[in-house]
Amino acid sequence: MIPINSFQVVFLRWKWIALIVCIHLCLLSERIVHSFPNIDEIGHLAAGFTQWKTLRFDLYRVTPPLVHYVAGFPAWFFNSNYDLTLFTDRIGERPEFLIGVEHLIARRISIISSFVLPRLFCVIFSVVGCVTLTYYVFKGFGFISAHIVCAFWCFCPSILAFAPTVIPDVAAVTSGMIASLSVFSYQRKSTCLAACICGALAGLAMLSKLTWITLAGSVPLAILVCRYFDKFRSQERTIPLRLLDLTVFLIAACFLLNSGYLFEHSFTPLREFHFCSETLGGSGTNPLNLGNRFAEYPFSSLPVPLPKNYFLGIDYLRHEVESKYWSFLDGEWKLGSWEHYYVLTTVFKTPEPTLFASVLGLVIVITSIKKGVVNLKDLSLFVLLIIPAAVCFASISLQGGFNHHHRYVLMIYPPMFALAAYIASPVGVKLLRFRLPFLGRKKRSIAIPLAITLVTLSAVSALRVHPYYTSYFNTLSGGPQNGWRRLGFSNIDWGQDILEVDQWLKKYPERRPLVMDIDYFGMNGDLFDVPTSSPPLLPLGASVDEVRRSITETQWWIISVKKLYNLPDQPGLQYLQQIEPVERIAYAYHVYRIDPLPSEESSSPDKPTP
Repeated sequence: MIPINSFQVVFLRWKWIALIVCIHLCLLSERIVHSFPNIDEIGHLAAGFTQWKTLRFDLYRVTPPLVHYVAGFPAWFFNSNYDLTLFTDRIGERPEFLIGVEHLIARRISIISSFVLPRLFCVIFSVVGCVTLTYYVFKGFGFISAHIVCAFWCFCPSILAFAPTVIPDVAAVTSGMIASLSVFSYQRKSTCLAACICGALAGLAMLSKLTWITLAGSVPLAILVCRYFDKFRSQERTIPLRLLDLTVFLIAACFLLNSGYLFEHSFTPLREFHFCSETLGGSGTNPLNLGNRFAEYPFSSLPVPLPKNYFLGIDYLRHEVESKYWSFLDGEWKLGSWEHYYVLTTVFKTPEPTLFASVLGLVIVITSIKKGVVNLKDLSLFVLLIIPAAVCFASISLQGGFNHHHRYVLMIYPPMFALAAYIASPVGVKLLRFRLPFLGRKKRSIAIPLAITLVTLSAVSALRVHPYYTSYFNTLSGGPQNGWRRLGFSNIDWGQDILEVDQWLKKYPERRPLVMDIDYFGMNGDLFDVPTSSPPLLPLGASVDEVRRSITETQWWIISVKKLYNLPDQPGLQYLQQIEPVERIAYAYHVYRIDPLPSEESSSPDKPTP
């Protein structure tokens, strides 16, 4: 039996990490209750409920079922009232939103109660990810670095924004990171069993998000790079045995992936698929005219070793990329995408101290390699974190079609946090030694104080926007109040602050009539059970006085900041940039007071109002 004083030592050693994780849970819990379901959550929870109710995976095909399993269970167990008569398995359609919006219309603002337990279940992904990364950093870099990396994770604004939601992004970060780090066991003891475990965890990551299909190539690549640096030849295996390990890895990943879909239509012959993308369906196909470009090939009779709905999810994602949607970046709309979009979103949406710390950590890694003082275990940790994340990041950045959501590339944060924590490692302490006048003649290391300062500043930068983490932008990009000038979609407003609008409406019942465009399934006032009208759309260059001239009484407008730029050659609400909002609701909505023009001015020529 372990003496009680051993437990006391463990508690004293880990109490600060436990405290940081507890604060993280408190911040997430607050958002679980007070953040309205974002646009994607409406479809995800409907898909999760349907998955448990029917044991089918047709809904939300573009997202594998791991998060749907977790979030959908409490919704199914407590018998949420979803109308499944709207269910359809037709290729190229999105019935999950039809079912979800029908439920939203029935419950309106009170729908928030349906999401509390599902969100609470999803929070576990963030905790598991934080603990896993902290443990591996502790084993590699030491105890102080473990505290640093834990704090970077727990106070990252993007993780705080999306961990307490029913969407797969943080779950994908955690599962992909665990799959990558599982290679440590294979590196130290290369056996078929270790390869099988790595493959199973890679399959689990593939069940979280389609983009992790890149693990099938990036994990073997990371192993090759690690073996290049590894000088320990005691575990060296012959090429045939390595190929056997790779085969076992792929079979295990495929088996777990199919198991997650309950082997629903697994190993369906290729010719029996109907695709909606041009890539897989052939020229001229669309959701109403399905095709299969491989149907006449001899190999089309071979079974596809993927679940049918997983493969159809890839097909629909390709269809969306081919269709091209409008993307927004730095005040400019573009039909299609920018290759550098996600690099810029990372720069905009990450606290400056985190960016600086990760770059400094990378410099320390490169310097330690050049000086030959790097620990091979540390180097392996970086290789296993960086290569899979970088490959996935690149695949998302280069696929084209559209750029919408920074949350698609959250997998880049674990390697950034590990690099930042490396500052406080023994190698960082050794390299960051200087003679400073106020510290005496001897060289002293600034590594640990610097790392603590940077993580503290990063946490302060995130908490200054509490509780509106979705709208976080760092100071260099203009701050959250100007985030709408940089990015759109879920980077600034995805419906998460609608409860704040509801509070405003209840606080100011006299501010009527209302004009509203909150860009949430077109519901506007119907969501709050108050009468509203839609704002007029005007071409670029139009004056707000055109609106003032057409009204006879003061109006109060509540407008999503995403709507403040016109699409090219299309009418919109950009004319509202000519006036300042009288209030801001969170960082997602502007409130405008629009007064009618005096009668003598209503007949004068148009002129912009100062």
